[in-house]
Amino acid sequence: MTHSLLILFLLIVFQAQAPQQVKSAKEYFDSGLVRLQKDDVDGAIADMSKAIELNPRYVDAFFIRGQCLLLKGDGERALLDQNKVIELAPNARGVERVYNNRSVMRLLKGDIEGALQDLQKAIELNPNYADSFSNRGMTRSLQGDQAGAASDYEKALALNPNLPAVYINRGILRFERQNLEGAMADFNRALEIAPKTAKPYVDRAVLHTLAGEVDLALADFKKALALDAASVSEKDPGMASSPFKRLQSFISSNPTNARAYEARGILRLVQRRRSEAIQDFTRSLELDPKLRSEIDRLMSLTF
Repeated sequence: MTHSLLILFLLIVFQAQAPQQVKSAKEYFDSGLVRLQKDDVDGAIADMSKAIELNPRYVDAFFIRGQCLLLKGDGERALLDQNKVIELAPNARGVERVYNNRSVMRLLKGDIEGALQDLQKAIELNPNYADSFSNRGMTRSLQGDQAGAASDYEKALALNPNLPAVYINRGILRFERQNLEGAMADFNRALEIAPKTAKPYVDRAVLHTLAGEVDLALADFKKALALDAASVSEKDPGMASSPFKRLQSFISSNPTNARAYEARGILRLVQRRRSEAIQDFTRSLELDPKLRSEIDRLMSLTF
């Protein structure tokens, strides 16, 4: 065998025997980000897990994996990852977002006090982070602190006037406080910013009905159904009360308001609960017989 052939043979042998290059933690992290951008959440979780295996103190990998787990509906494991981020970097720049995110997870588990503690810490770390004020407002509202909630919503909007969630939540709060004009303004603004969000269409439809604008109400209900059928459910999938429950409360406070029964009747009609809708329409007519032609038209509708 010539020297050149021998050298070539040895190179081939050594290359075949050499171990394959192992990816670094950073490479797995970068790969996970690419997968996440392609909506491959499972792949992103796998890559972040590998990055963490190689570097157990990889804060960014814990953070991204936690967000991915939350997208998958695995709140328990997501919370563990957010806890790890805070353990490793409790005062790092940007960690207020982790406290803010963890507050939502705690709130979903019913831990209002824990959520408030996280939000207070987020605000201390960054008093210009609007999302923390927004979520604290929602948390305070759930706690029954309407004045505190209203104050936090104002602060959130002062920092960022383009957050649709704040307008939605403040609109709900205003409705609960029977500030119907203010509630309508908030739902309108939310829909200007995020026209493909179903929830505010339902709440605005109720307000339109209370104002006697039934055709506008029906248009909003149809839009909500087209965007997300669950938005008209009696049980709200989020943390706030459902439009149905808010309307129930409004009727309790205004038992002689014919339009309120009409609004609940339409909502029940949209929910395909026709027999209950008819009961509401009947009560509405008892309170205001002038609504006869309008109610007759509504009772002929199907959704």
